[in-house]
Amino acid sequence: MNYVVLLAGGSGSRMRQDIPKQFIHVENKPVIVYTLEVLQAHAEIDGIVCVCVDGWEKILAGYAKQFSIDKLQSIVAGGSTRFASTRVGMKALGTVGDEDVIIVHDAVRPLVTAECLSDVIAVCRRNGNSMSVLDCFDTMYSRSGEDYTAQVVERSRLVRGQTPEAVTGRRMQDMYRLADERGVELDSISAMQNELGWPIYFAKGSERNIKLTRVEDIELFKALLLTKKDAWLK
Repeated sequence: MNYVVLLAGGSGSRMRQDIPKQFIHVENKPVIVYTLEVLQAHAEIDGIVCVCVDGWEKILAGYAKQFSIDKLQSIVAGGSTRFASTRVGMKALGTVGDEDVIIVHDAVRPLVTAECLSDVIAVCRRNGNSMSVLDCFDTMYSRSGEDYTAQVVERSRLVRGQTPEAVTGRRMQDMYRLADERGVELDSISAMQNELGWPIYFAKGSERNIKLTRVEDIELFKALLLTKKDAWLK
């Protein structure tokens, strides 16, 4: 079985809007619904738990009914940190099998592709975990001070991490047990596993899989919704 813990517990302060960014309407549909529709349509995903910003649970339940998101099994209030919210979502899944795959994804990445989700699942099944990544094509610099750099970083050894990321049920149990023993609390399950000594295995990312953080990202999202790949492009 493959489950998704969908993180929608943030207030989106950098967006500077009156409502949480995952509930902003774009083309008459909330951002979070776009994300849920991709998950709903994916044949390999069996169930979804959404960790929602406190006070918006009933609104989300209404949207799920309106847009026929029947894979949404439960909605729970988020914690004070991303680490806490992710753990709340994991617990809300109930009993999971050792070989089950648990995908963590951001509700404000509404253009996640089916191909990315499939690859995250496949890589996780082989290795115990996975993370969507992209290569770095820009010249990368290390910040030497607040407003200058004195060092170029070799980009061939760098990747950009995205969600979705995933762990197996067995790894999830081991991860939180060790995290409790060592007092490790990191926002990303991939970063946390790295800190606890596990390598993280790469899955396909996508340039379309943007994270809506600023107002400008909403405009980019709207533009991407309208674009289609030309038939002649490989």
